[in-house]
Amino acid sequence: MAEVFAYGEVGIDNIIRVPHLPTLELAAFPTSDTYHIGGAAANTAVTLAAWGVRVRLAGNAIGDDERGRSLRQWLSAHPALDLSDLEIRSGLATPFCRILVLPDGERAILVFGYPQTPKTSLTSAMLDGARFLALDLYGGAEHAEAARTARAVGVKTVVGDVIWPDHSVLPLADIATNSAAFIRQEFPGADLLAHALELRRISGGIVVTTDGSNPVHVVDRDGAQFWLQPPRVEVVDATGAGDAFKAGLIYGLLQGWELRQAARWAVAAGALKVGRLGASSQPPGVEEVTAMSERVRDG
Repeated sequence: MAEVFAYGEVGIDNIIRVPHLPTLELAAFPTSDTYHIGGAAANTAVTLAAWGVRVRLAGNAIGDDERGRSLRQWLSAHPALDLSDLEIRSGLATPFCRILVLPDGERAILVFGYPQTPKTSLTSAMLDGARFLALDLYGGAEHAEAARTARAVGVKTVVGDVIWPDHSVLPLADIATNSAAFIRQEFPGADLLAHALELRRISGGIVVTTDGSNPVHVVDRDGAQFWLQPPRVEVVDATGAGDAFKAGLIYGLLQGWELRQAARWAVAAGALKVGRLGASSQPPGVEEVTAMSERVRDG
């Protein structure tokens, strides 16, 4: 029986490392071109499964095409990952992203197929035995319905990138993990602290704001705040850093740790992820994350 249900994007990432982005007059010559597990839900699920957490995965359907077969093979390599709810549709093109990764690890992303790919509805029976729903928001109304289903059966929802105060999922989120860069993009000039406190007021839950190498800001359910400083690491590829952070936070809470300790472990998981190519192709081990967490300092 799974402890976590990961629901959302499932697909393939084609990661292309380039020295610079191409322009109309300047070609870019890739230094590597590789394929990886992709999609926020799949990344979170694989990372948790690599740490021995029992996880079930569903969201968008995938195809029986070459990409879909490769994806199933890669996912099946994780014994703790239950794929029984992952829908396979004949004739469907498996969604994927082409991701141009720059030398500093930042990315430009082209998305193929995710918006129009059929989605699997999450039912209460699928959540049987789960303690957490790991949810992403890349899709439509099915994500709010998934959060409502989880709330109805007492499963805590951990959602990424729910940065809009009027979003239908926010009041259903027990934990929101957000990116400061995304907030700045959507709300130029926003006061990040005030923004996080407003999200917490609406959700009544925990709100976490990551900010690259800057301190991670955490607001607990009671409104108390603390900051954690990520360790310095060499950044190779930022793809999936938020998914690794979310997985790390869930892992810590499953161990019964208090919030600060769980968040410290999540920061360590995210720091290790950015040093590796691909969102979840090389998940760090538990001992590796634990050692890195000792380098996370109060901000």
